[in-house]
Amino acid sequence: MKISFLLFNAYGIGGTIRSTMNLAGALAEAGHEVEIASVVRSREHPALKPAPGVRIHPLVEARRDSAAFDPEHDPAAHPSRLYLRADGPYDHSSTLTDRRIVEWLGSTDADVIVGTRPGINVLLAEYGPRGALRIGQEHLTHSMHKPVIQSAQDQAIADLDAFTTVSYADAECYRDALPGIDTEIRCIPNGVPTPDVAASTGRNKVVVAAGRLIPVKNYSLLIEAFGHVVAERPDWSLRLYGRGRLAGRLREQIMTAGLSNHVRLMGAIASIEPEWAKGAIAAVSSNAESFGMTLVEAMHAGLPVVSTDCPYGPGEIIDDGRDGFLVQPGDPKAFAAALLDLIEDDERRHAMAQAARAKALTFTPHTAAERFLALVSELGGPGAPDPVSTPGRMRRPVRGAVRERVGTVARPVLRASLRSPVLAPAVRALMPRRAKRLTRVPGFHPVARTRVTTDGDIVVDVTGVPTPQAALLLRRGDDTLRVPLHPEPASLRARIGRDHVLGEGEWTVYVERPADGVRRRADSLTVETAELVGRTPQVVGDQVTSRIPRTTGSGHLAVRTWARPAHLEIGAVDTGGTALIAEGRSVGRPLGDDTVVVASRRGEDTVFESAEVVVSGDQVWLSLPHAGFAERCRAAGEDRELWDLYLVDRGARIPVGRIGGDVAQRKGTDPVPPAFHEGPAGQQVRIGPYFTANNSLAVAVREVTPSEPRRDTVVNAQDSMRSVTVGG
Repeated sequence: MKISFLLFNAYGIGGTIRSTMNLAGALAEAGHEVEIASVVRSREHPALKPAPGVRIHPLVEARRDSAAFDPEHDPAAHPSRLYLRADGPYDHSSTLTDRRIVEWLGSTDADVIVGTRPGINVLLAEYGPRGALRIGQEHLTHSMHKPVIQSAQDQAIADLDAFTTVSYADAECYRDALPGIDTEIRCIPNGVPTPDVAASTGRNKVVVAAGRLIPVKNYSLLIEAFGHVVAERPDWSLRLYGRGRLAGRLREQIMTAGLSNHVRLMGAIASIEPEWAKGAIAAVSSNAESFGMTLVEAMHAGLPVVSTDCPYGPGEIIDDGRDGFLVQPGDPKAFAAALLDLIEDDERRHAMAQAARAKALTFTPHTAAERFLALVSELGGPGAPDPVSTPGRMRRPVRGAVRERVGTVARPVLRASLRSPVLAPAVRALMPRRAKRLTRVPGFHPVARTRVTTDGDIVVDVTGVPTPQAALLLRRGDDTLRVPLHPEPASLRARIGRDHVLGEGEWTVYVERPADGVRRRADSLTVETAELVGRTPQVVGDQVTSRIPRTTGSGHLAVRTWARPAHLEIGAVDTGGTALIAEGRSVGRPLGDDTVVVASRRGEDTVFESAEVVVSGDQVWLSLPHAGFAERCRAAGEDRELWDLYLVDRGARIPVGRIGGDVAQRKGTDPVPPAFHEGPAGQQVRIGPYFTANNSLAVAVREVTPSEPRRDTVVNAQDSMRSVTVGG
């Protein structure tokens, strides 16, 4: 049976795309021909890799820098005339997407066509072929839609063969809204695959949340609740994964509340499974959830979930008090109390984590596929899995099997002929293309799964290399480290240990075939760094080192490293009062009482220093007065000057930054509230500490106009810094 899903953009990241990929993969594994038609193509490869057997077919190339881009796709100049105006993708729709959707629906030979959002369901109802089963899906809920969307989709549902929701309550809501129609309305909960990564150990003092940064997720409530948690347990931290239009507002809330040392916006990540494993508790603060894929993903990772008891999904997933807690929406103190209940009771938290993993196994793609196929079977028609009724479809696999059989017999004979000095010229002359294919060296496409062990070693398992003789290469400029790959039952494995010397910088990872020296960059499938959470830089030999494997923006594996004789690892940073104050831990050498902190204007010789450095064992507190920056500020308006910070101890220069842990790039995840100070001429100067691309602590300084919004931080200075313990 051929099943086609119609997504607007299969190349992005989101719950609808993820759940569609999961169901499509399970149906392909069950032996069906599965296709995902993507209305637009926004990138070269899908952010979420489709499962084997699932083909993605883009209808319109939306990348203007692509040779396949059609200028007719101009949503501004040629807006869609068919797509539902109130539905989100309308702004990315054009008359070209209209035509391609209608053409595809008119030409597809699929037995079952599945629409995945209201605008597509409306088009499927009107233009979908009547010879196929047409099934609409609801990935939100009836009540979440604007009235105009509700009305259009409700009308379309009556012309579909079936309509599915992801919660039982929402299916009942649709039945109540559409009495008397013949369309089958049924709940098929989303399927979430069991992750192929290690589950959480529960040791990291981290709460994890994930989802789009939009109003319905109500992350402002979660941040407010976590302020109450920090008041009781300042050793815990919160990580929010996702992107969205509220990112700036949430960052402002975090800094204004003095939580920048405890709450971090981690950005969007395609492979979220390893990130769940870094936490001990998951949090969902939504005002509404159609299903709650993040709940199940977290449960798979062994995290109990604290969730608002919002419509509709959480209450159908969480068994309150057994595998998580349900909290009344809109009550940050109650949410904080539920989090603290789990934080303070290790035994209960671990027991609920085990129950959560068991619950997650009831929501798998296999189960979703079974329910989907049962619905198709009940509906009958051309979508019923009856191969006898579709003889035309059976001939294609038979012809393919015959060709494969002929090829299996012929290829060894041709290869032997090409090795013969007498026959080879004749074969090359008669069949040049086939001869070229049979004599070329097989290519390879290395794919890496990476994890960090408890002792800090980096283990890389590589597949896609058709030879057991290969090596892992790490390159940084002219420097190369070669690590042998050893055969394992299902992969080739390399271990980068403490004895492997890696200088500071970004190391690109390749796989090399020694036989011919061919190298390929290793695609990164997963990177598990839960063991690095909270880990301080290590002293190896005479160097302070930190190594963090990561997936680059292009999807390849890299290792970010730091190696230096000494280092000050920064914990909490405060800009309240009259000075920038930071707490840290010295690594690599003990500091003396005459240590000073220095600010150096980047690109110039201008420096100023402060002797306000307190050393107590390896604990260090440093202070740089705001006045020192304000008095030297020459940049105004949009211009700014950058100041790098470091310590000087007995003539030695010691870098200052945050290089430990599991985050390779802290510039976007670890914001620090700015301070405002009046300069000598009465001008207002903004002093903004930040972490650089190298994870060093620096300060951006510029003169601002009086009308610019100003934020006064609420955390006091040095005395409070001594008592702060920073999580994650």
